[in-house]
Amino acid sequence: MSFSEVPVPRASSVSPAVFSSLRQSLRRRGAKRQKRISAILRGLSHRNRAGATIGELSQAFDTRSFGAFFILFGGLNLVPLPPGASIFLGLPLVLFTLQLAVGRHRLWLPERIRRIRITSEMLGRVVTRIGPMLRRIERLARHRYWPEPEWLLLSGIGWFCFVMSILIAIPFPLTNMFPGVSVAIAGIAITARDGLWLIASVLVGIASTIFLLSVYGAAALAVMGLF
Repeated sequence: MSFSEVPVPRASSVSPAVFSSLRQSLRRRGAKRQKRISAILRGLSHRNRAGATIGELSQAFDTRSFGAFFILFGGLNLVPLPPGASIFLGLPLVLFTLQLAVGRHRLWLPERIRRIRITSEMLGRVVTRIGPMLRRIERLARHRYWPEPEWLLLSGIGWFCFVMSILIAIPFPLTNMFPGVSVAIAGIAITARDGLWLIASVLVGIASTIFLLSVYGAAALAVMGLF
């Protein structure tokens, strides 16, 4: 069978499982590999001084939108931002992760969210901050140890990252970084279908949850001690 004869389903009907098998089929037939998420982000950060809207990013990420947005919005938590900015990173992640949790195959974005623009400066800071590490991880990540059924696994990942996004959205200083790392690693795991990176994401998430609970608990005790 020639490459031109490979059946390609409509984008609107492609599920993560179907896309994964299609990607492997194309690779076996010598098809050109998809651009890595790090390359897409780097290209967008240099293409337009005005940056890119969430809708434009979604179009660039195509069927990998869930994993790519997890990487982007999780990685943004590693960039120094003004106090309280974490809530503006956590709320979009709540929307993204909840959709994966309830079993959506394609990311849906309200028009108001689609129009949100991320400046080229911000994209550039993300690429500078996480780009080198992301490129190394992308080279290491591959399809392995990915449990079945996939729909159930993806739903579980969605609920796990939903909890992490709630922690990110809490406007408490310096507490959003580790949950953000957990979500970003989960995005890499989803994109590559890599079970080892998924385990790493869960471990980072559990450790960050324990740490944050201790921080919030100590803060609550300190406040109670004032009365």
